[in-house]
Amino acid sequence: MSGRLRSRFALFTGLLAIGVGGVAVPSLAVTPRSAAERAADEIEGARERANEAAQALFDAESRLDGLRLEEEATAQEVADLEARANALSSTVQELAVRRFMSGSGSVPLLSGLDGPTERVQKEFFVSLATDTSQATLDEFDAVASDLADKRERLAAQQTETARAIVELEAAKKRADVELERLEEIEAKRLADEKVRQILAARRQAALQSGAFTSGATVFQRYGTAGFLSSGVYLDGSIICPVLGSTAFGDTWGAPRSGGRRHEGVDMLGPTGLQLVAVVSGYVTFKTGLLGGLVATLEGDNGNTYFYGHLSAYEGSNRTVGQGDVIGYLGDTGNAQGTPHLHFEIRPNRGRPVNPYPSVRAAC
Repeated sequence: MSGRLRSRFALFTGLLAIGVGGVAVPSLAVTPRSAAERAADEIEGARERANEAAQALFDAESRLDGLRLEEEATAQEVADLEARANALSSTVQELAVRRFMSGSGSVPLLSGLDGPTERVQKEFFVSLATDTSQATLDEFDAVASDLADKRERLAAQQTETARAIVELEAAKKRADVELERLEEIEAKRLADEKVRQILAARRQAALQSGAFTSGATVFQRYGTAGFLSSGVYLDGSIICPVLGSTAFGDTWGAPRSGGRRHEGVDMLGPTGLQLVAVVSGYVTFKTGLLGGLVATLEGDNGNTYFYGHLSAYEGSNRTVGQGDVIGYLGDTGNAQGTPHLHFEIRPNRGRPVNPYPSVRAAC
């Protein structure tokens, strides 16, 4: 570089340093994030991935449940049509036998609705029009056609159900992997008090901004406590019911076996993870067919909280304080193979409402 160019370059950089025309140039430097903030970022990222994997798992379960319900309905339709077809076939065969016994002709094989004799059977049935009503023959044809369609539909549904089972297993493996990663990260990072403080501050900011309630289900009110102006329910009095790393999704209203709808939030975790009283109150324990080992907490705040699929209870029916251990996460009842807590909130001892916004805010 020549001496003149070096002088111009020095002048240019000097102007940038002090500001052109007396106007200060703002600094482009970015304040580096602290180690605690980066650790909080890592935890939030791991939680988001785990919750996304949990949501995918629960969506796959709901889809499979829906397919099975449809398959069961179609299978019942097939069974009903087969019974009707057999009854009509018996009626026609009786007429055919009477005609044969009277010497009116021979009787073709009537053992089935399919196969090489179908055309012969149909021709023979038509010839019986003088012996039975045309309406009966028309009904027989309609039932046979409908039965063939329903059998084809059932086969397609069975194929789709089998595919959904494979997809569910893949979703479960991914959820297990993400939950294990979350456990490792939280075990490593949450030991730092500064990290916990940062996460608490961020959670409070999100709560005030309404981030936890956006898109949530609107309910008929049971009183006023906990219901926002939008109709969304948010229980700000609870702590997280799971003591440890967990992943969950919004499955409110998802189809379940027997035509039921899901009325809680499912929270994944390893078997034996401690479950705590979300508020102070009185807890009782019992066993149910679907929920397995269940705990019901009658909160001092007037709400009822339901815990399902426990692997074991802690203690017996008693008064508890907020945060007391009341049981352990499991897969009893109809949750076998997928350990999780089924958690419900029932405001003012009434019907359940979607607990997802409340759990998201607390956990």
